[in-house]
Amino acid sequence: MGKDYLLQVQNVTKRYGDKIALNDFSMDICPGEIVALIGENGAGKTTLLNIICGYSKPSAGQVQYKGKNIVANPLIIREFGILIEPQFLDYISAEENLRLLSQLSNQKQDMRIKELLEKTELYSSRKKKVKEFSFGMKQRLGLCQCLLTEVGFLILDEPFVGLDPIGKELFKQTILDMAHKQNVPVLFSSHDLDDVDEICDRVVMISKGNKQLDQPLEHKQTYTVKIERTISDDIKRSLLEKCSDLRFFEDKIMFQDETLIIDIQKILLQKGHYICGFSVQKNNLKSLFGMEG
Repeated sequence: MGKDYLLQVQNVTKRYGDKIALNDFSMDICPGEIVALIGENGAGKTTLLNIICGYSKPSAGQVQYKGKNIVANPLIIREFGILIEPQFLDYISAEENLRLLSQLSNQKQDMRIKELLEKTELYSSRKKKVKEFSFGMKQRLGLCQCLLTEVGFLILDEPFVGLDPIGKELFKQTILDMAHKQNVPVLFSSHDLDDVDEICDRVVMISKGNKQLDQPLEHKQTYTVKIERTISDDIKRSLLEKCSDLRFFEDKIMFQDETLIIDIQKILLQKGHYICGFSVQKNNLKSLFGMEG
């Protein structure tokens, strides 16, 4: 198997009559990995999440968690923290909703409930009826709900929709802590590339039920040094002898290792060139999709 995969989606197809919502889709997730699922509305993101959570059965293929088929072992999803259209009893308070849920899971968790309400900044509203909550507050209560019991895997459908900037930061910090401190993998869907860019380790893109892209997201920066005229082959050779990871374009030298700046500067000065421009660009999802510049 090579890598230590916790979740494996294997050749999953989902049909609704003549419509194919997911087509022969495969992906794997390792412990502690944050994977973002992106794609336009109706691409198949929620369908995939519902199949992984066992809410919907695939027409073909299978999903395995810890090597077990989810359809054949439905109780395994008790280990999942799931935020897909959270459901609450509107006529009771936020705190009572969480208490009721903890009783259903046979665990009394007053301290955990208090901690989660504080973490999501809902503690001051804990006695309020949920019907008085804004959409963003309901999203945050949904996060409390899915973290109420110890989880081995976190699945979130569009978690940032309807959140104010503070709510977004809270969610992002929770996701980062879960993955990087507790080694819990997180799979979340989003259509906002900026949100994805900030926290994910890997991005998977779905379009019309097909996987279009599956790649790690490296949070690197590209440095560009501009000199006063086109770079000659002689200078390229001198630079490459000292610094291997360089790209050249007319009068520009591009690289990703910040420590190369001093060497590049020295060589250019020795060769009688001067630097007339310097810029830093963050490599992000938008640049990957050619949406910037």
